[in-house]
Amino acid sequence: MYIAIEGIDTAGKSTQIELLKKEFKNALFIKEPGFTKVGKKLREIIFKENITKKTELFLFLADRSETIEKVIKPNYNKLIISDRSVISGIAYALEWFDFNLLVNLNNFATDSIFPEFIIILKLEKEELIKRLSQKKHDNIEKRGIEYLMKIQKNIIDTCKRLEIPYILIDAKEDIKAINFRIKKAISELIK
Repeated sequence: MYIAIEGIDTAGKSTQIELLKKEFKNALFIKEPGFTKVGKKLREIIFKENITKKTELFLFLADRSETIEKVIKPNYNKLIISDRSVISGIAYALEWFDFNLLVNLNNFATDSIFPEFIIILKLEKEELIKRLSQKKHDNIEKRGIEYLMKIQKNIIDTCKRLEIPYILIDAKEDIKAINFRIKKAISELIK
């Protein structure tokens, strides 16, 4: 089963992934962008270089294509837990491109392999402001609070429009409480 954990920057995805690694030892954990050798190079360009929105979109698609072909397809019989996925890809790009175009491009890049279930860590605006004030910002975070709040809405809307089942978890909850809810959801899915 292919599951993705989604949420805007600082929502706590990485923290939860690290906790899940202790619980689901046989699962394959991946991240987007930058899981493959090529992906690591693409990630550096995406987050450090001043590139156009179209170039950014194509680099994300290239990374996703590499990951699907070299990692997900050969391991599709395993539990795969991804830090971000096509959902984020579409949600972030929706600010500049048409939904149907993005779905078509992603279908092409992934051979129509999308996650089967999404766990969304949702942040309220005040909490996002607090968390962003405590870190150095990358190219995406520099786009601001309102932008990230719009992306969060896009993540939820994308799941709905693609009809991919998902759960919403308040990212302000205690880390252990969030972890319990995620573990419960995954355990029920893989029974």
